[in-house]
Amino acid sequence: MSKPYALLRAGFPFHATLGMRRVTTMPMDLAISKDQTIYVLNRPDEIAEIRKINWKDEDLGTIPEGGKNLVWPVQILIDELDHIYISDEAKNKIIILDTSGKELDSWGEFGSTNGKINRPSGICFDKDNNIYIVDTYNHRISKFTKSGTFINSFGENGSQKGQLNYPWGIDIDHNTGDLLVSDWGNDRIQKFDYKGNFIESFELNNDLVGKLDGPAGIAVDSHSDIFVADRGNHRIIQFNHKGNYVERFIGDAVLSKIGRTYLMANARALRAREMSALEETKRFRGPTSVRIYGDLMYVPDFGSHRIQVYKKEAYELDETNILPDTDIPFLYNV
Repeated sequence: MSKPYALLRAGFPFHATLGMRRVTTMPMDLAISKDQTIYVLNRPDEIAEIRKINWKDEDLGTIPEGGKNLVWPVQILIDELDHIYISDEAKNKIIILDTSGKELDSWGEFGSTNGKINRPSGICFDKDNNIYIVDTYNHRISKFTKSGTFINSFGENGSQKGQLNYPWGIDIDHNTGDLLVSDWGNDRIQKFDYKGNFIESFELNNDLVGKLDGPAGIAVDSHSDIFVADRGNHRIIQFNHKGNYVERFIGDAVLSKIGRTYLMANARALRAREMSALEETKRFRGPTSVRIYGDLMYVPDFGSHRIQVYKKEAYELDETNILPDTDIPFLYNV
């Protein structure tokens, strides 16, 4: 896989809303299995759960046993065997389940020395199926095998380049092998190579959209574009592979299919919606994660109990299609 020379960015329109309160209640994260079932990691106040939905917006129920061992889950991954990996910041463990909810394994030990973790949050796999863990309260990134054998770690607390302050999200650019980390406490994104060597950091400093405020989940697509859940600002920010700002997403939700079905059977809720101003109901509220599958961007809309989906429309270009890259800005209007 290699990123294209350049892109014609045609648009990134809103595509769909999935879920509703009582189904996708306070969704922290999601993952999609080989059969396209969407596993939503819910973290309501009462008890965490893993809820299954599909593209027909049908509620497929919870994993029967999958929630009983979860306390404060943060992120979820599904590997090529359809095994589910969950980081739990309260238990300081990675919990592995099958798709029926049976626990296959769990590992992790609280502490600050090498091989131990303190409040794990973001997780991602590399090309060798090792797992990187954002070890949030130790201000570092730790790498393990999938069975929990410690490999190495990097990072320390601070605000200098390469230092971390309560990092949250992580993803890997599979075009380069580089790691992108959302440095929550420093309101920036940092890039490291697969060995943990610092490459660069970038912030959002744009007169139109301001700065990042508590960046949480992060995702990198096949074009090496970077998507950040800017949780404190209730939006998703897109950067290109150079760390340059591309655009923001603030939420455009419509009623999901399951939401419409619920409202049509509930006269009181129908009246309340009919009397409401709807503009704000479209917007994100505290998104904690962002996930990329193909050309679709999935946003677990934590405070609004739903998933918002956008579809990327972009065309890959080579050197014969476009002028050479330049650092000199110019205006255009097409």
